Amino acid sequence: MALTSPGVEVSVINESFYVPSDAGTTPLFIVASSQDKKNGAGDSTAVGTTTANANTAYLISSQRELTETFGDPKFYQDASGNSLHGYELNEWGLQAAYSFLGVANRAFVLRANVDTSELLGSATAPTAAPTDGTYWFDLASSSYGLFEWSKTNQSFTTITPTLITSTSDLVGGVSTGAPKTSIGVIGDYAINTTHVTNKIYKKTASNTWVHVGSEAWHTSLPIVTVASGTTVTSGHKMVMNGVEITTSGTTLSNVAAVIGSSVTNVTASVNATTGNLEIFHNGKNLGDSTGGANTIRFEAKSGTLLADLGITAGVKNGVKLLQESHTNRPTWKTADEDRPNGSVWFKTTSANSGAALVSKIYSSSSASFSQVASPLYATHHSAIYNLDAASGGTALSTGTLYAQYNVTEESMGADVSGVADTTSNVADFQLFRYEGGTTTITSNSTSPSFTSSETFSIQESVKNQEALNSAVTVTLGGTGADDFIAAVNGAGLTNVSATKTTAGAIVMTHKLGGEFRMFDTSGTPLADAGFSATTAHSYGTYTANSTTLIDNLYDLPTGESLDSSANTGIMASNWKRLSYTASLSSPTNEPADGTLWYHTATDEADIMAHNGTTWVGYATAYATTDPNGPQFSATAPTTQSDGTALVTNDLWIDTSDLENYPKLYKYNTSATISSTNTANQVAVTTSGAAWELVDKADQTTEDGIVFADARLHTVADKADSLSTGGAGTSSSIKDLLSDGFLDPDAPNPSNYPQGIMLWNTRRSGYNVKEYKNSYITTVKYPGSGSTGLGNIRQSNESVSTYFPDRWVTKSSNNGDGSGSFGRKAQRKVIVEQLKSEMDTNQAIREDQRGFNVIATPGYPELISNMINLNTDRNNTAFVVGDTPLRLEGTSTSIQDWANNTASALDNGEDGLVSASDYLGVFYPSGLTTDNTGKSIVVPPSHMMLRTLANSDNVSFPWFAPSGTRRGVVDNATSVGYIDTTSGEFQTISVTESVRDSMHEVKVNPITFFSGAGIVNFGNLTKTSASSALDRINVSRLAVYLRSQLDAVAKPFIFEPNDELTRNEIKGAIESFMLELVGQRALYDFLVVCDETNNTPTRIDRNELYVDIAIEPVKSVEFIYIPLRIKNTGEIAKLGN
Repeated sequence: MALTSPGVEVSVINESFYVPSDAGTTPLFIVASSQDKKNGAGDSTAVGTTTANANTAYLISSQRELTETFGDPKFYQDASGNSLHGYELNEWGLQAAYSFLGVANRAFVLRANVDTSELLGSATAPTAAPTDGTYWFDLASSSYGLFEWSKTNQSFTTITPTLITSTSDLVGGVSTGAPKTSIGVIGDYAINTTHVTNKIYKKTASNTWVHVGSEAWHTSLPIVTVASGTTVTSGHKMVMNGVEITTSGTTLSNVAAVIGSSVTNVTASVNATTGNLEIFHNGKNLGDSTGGANTIRFEAKSGTLLADLGITAGVKNGVKLLQESHTNRPTWKTADEDRPNGSVWFKTTSANSGAALVSKIYSSSSASFSQVASPLYATHHSAIYNLDAASGGTALSTGTLYAQYNVTEESMGADVSGVADTTSNVADFQLFRYEGGTTTITSNSTSPSFTSSETFSIQESVKNQEALNSAVTVTLGGTGADDFIAAVNGAGLTNVSATKTTAGAIVMTHKLGGEFRMFDTSGTPLADAGFSATTAHSYGTYTANSTTLIDNLYDLPTGESLDSSANTGIMASNWKRLSYTASLSSPTNEPADGTLWYHTATDEADIMAHNGTTWVGYATAYATTDPNGPQFSATAPTTQSDGTALVTNDLWIDTSDLENYPKLYKYNTSATISSTNTANQVAVTTSGAAWELVDKADQTTEDGIVFADARLHTVADKADSLSTGGAGTSSSIKDLLSDGFLDPDAPNPSNYPQGIMLWNTRRSGYNVKEYKNSYITTVKYPGSGSTGLGNIRQSNESVSTYFPDRWVTKSSNNGDGSGSFGRKAQRKVIVEQLKSEMDTNQAIREDQRGFNVIATPGYPELISNMINLNTDRNNTAFVVGDTPLRLEGTSTSIQDWANNTASALDNGEDGLVSASDYLGVFYPSGLTTDNTGKSIVVPPSHMMLRTLANSDNVSFPWFAPSGTRRGVVDNATSVGYIDTTSGEFQTISVTESVRDSMHEVKVNPITFFSGAGIVNFGNLTKTSASSALDRINVSRLAVYLRSQLDAVAKPFIFEPNDELTRNEIKGAIESFMLELVGQRALYDFLVVCDETNNTPTRIDRNELYVDIAIEPVKSVEFIYIPLRIKNTGEIAKLGN
């Protein structure tokens, strides 16, 4: 500002200018790792490994920051602790970054969005963690307390039941079915755990399963047995349960017929196997008037019938099911009740091998299941009494569990209606969960009307009493809701009361959270109030969010049908059926959409054949081939798997070479066999049987094979009959052999010739699959019946009943159409994700990411993508490319790879296809240690990135990072490659002859020199032309100049385009270039920025041109030292 009074004003005008310093060697590492790793400290998740932060370029300044962000680099080991060299999930990129940051303090690291831990592999499909709060009935940890009585031995035998966990083992394939006859042997017990009632069955002498305690069970176990061959006198008599029995013949069959037609609840038959006469009671609570229920009293009448049969007069007790605790042991010995063989004690307490049902609940916070007590009791009110007698239910916690045995409450005396229960108790149990609070039922009817004087009964649970209180009769005194409420509240009940909502609906409550049961005794007052069988849940079931059924209201359990069809009784209870998974192993959820699965099975292959119309199971096309499908072995089979002779079209998969899996052979009994006569070395051709290798790259002829997803199921297994969703259970390979089902995404058979095979990658193993939710639905494949509708591969049938999800092959086919398998499948999935990320990530294309080296350690497949990224960034970085870890150290192998003699379509293990002035390729790999001290094999870039940093720390980027001064490798102890056969690291010495071969194909050798150690001994770029840019130091100089000249020129943007500006920018650049001359980057240079290259036309286009010519300093690579040997004295004369 201007001075207005005497003073001094000092102003500073900044006319200085200099080129900003370079950030030094700053690489971009693009890496793959497992997801949600622990950070270096192990106390939280490494933020860089979460899905949310995938594909984010982090600027990392130290090794500690790297491990905190991405966790420690993971290298895998076998069960013995040996490193798995070249394992596709090893985190080479993070290890290289960690090593680099040991000598530098600036690197960008980007993790691609692929969870390598999902590729660890398993023979079974992966699943997801259970939902928080999931209940699990742990069948394997539970004991079931079953004991069978032997009258002969007067002792019990502990029973270990077969646990039925799949409806496929049940009659009809439904959860209510009995076990199939094919399950178990005579005398076995089984529990159907697929249904909530867990019915217990026994396999009878007739090889049929019967429900223990049922009439069928009772009539399978005789009370009396009469020996085969016994004869009686016709017309003789005896008395059974007061009924006179008179024979009309002399055989046991006649006796059986008379008994069966005469005595109620008693049957008799002659055993078809033994010929014995067997007499049964059906177990109903009716028997001899003196002996009681389930008994038969035998009395002599006239003649010798009773004596002839060998039956002693008196009462015989029937077989019995007792469900009692260990303190109420059965008294079944001969001196006591004298129960027959086969009686069962279901011990309801855990003592001495009694029942101990193990229920568990899942916590997502702890990621584990914890056990919840599940004692057994007879009824809901019995459970309340045993668990909270003093409080009657108020002290029970929400989530308390118990198991009710004899779920239908058979043989429990009279119900609230006063009707006697004549059915014997049965063996089953069901888990219930206490919901807490008062027990409340609220009617759906808001304007009920009643008939005065009608009545109903209520039984309620009370404190310190196991049984319900005696029934109380409630009599209505009017026709309105208030009259109903008044009648209930005035009936003298202890805990049950009634109110109504503001809308007018009646509410009944048990204030302790206990149970009450009700039954209309005259008229229909309960139904009029809205409480009836039509508004109650069936006992043992629960329908959530129902608009018609009332919460906490249930039918009474009065029969095996689990409803109250025998009467109209209802009950209110806070015990709700527990929703759980019953299984031998902990339950899981279906995998999340996008979950990867490396299916490790090498002995599962579903191969189909083209029959001229469509794809069919292999055995359908070739009926006499091996009945078990392809054989898997390291040597050629000599017979089919069942020992029969091999036939044409039998299949063999050679497992001796998993690196090239699948080596598929087809048997031909008329093969052409070529050989050489050893005597005269003449080629001989004969015909005979032989295994012929199938060409995996042939997808066009009848001798070829197609690799594609085709199906997961057979016709029988395709339907989601229980509406469980998911992908269902894969059908067995053997079942698929003779089945022609196809998923709608199977390859179109019309595109292929008859005879060609189809390797179904969806069901076969040794590849990587991805889980897809709702993959086959009516949305994607609508309609049915017409062309183009429904499943177009399966007669256009509707897909509405199919399992909706599928495993879809993720490891895509190779360029020749063959499938990718094994480690190559794992690798392909990782590589494809890395490529996708590098090609689409815009952040790493922005100027703000100031990196000048690009590397994807361990993945030569990414070379072309790194070149493209560098091109997008105006070639402001140098690309460090790897050679394959398994590339042998011979001149032939290296040259074949570098020259791409295999005609590979992309960079990778088969060949190198890319070239660039800004690409350096290095060989071989190195051996070093990981962060745990284990020896690991690392790619060449691991060594070179640190070598670049070390070189730049002591010189400049335009100095070759090579030789014994600046090319020493200090992060590896030896160099070599991984042997493909043994998987072991083979140390090599890159000899001069090999180095010569590598020089010819522009691959830089990393080798060992005595006295110097491991050294990068190459300075070549993989350029496609001969120029100064064929050397790394010149290439990196060009990279440096691009970035620095950009920084020099930017301040002049928007300045006046005149001579002053041109002189300024020229001076700035010349000053910068002079500095480079002094730093041995350039021999000479020329800068032109005047009217000669800034014409009026260019100026009018707002353009300013600065033309620069440079003569870069070259590195010394070939030193020639001629050594002349002279005679004595000649050198001295030359000096004169």
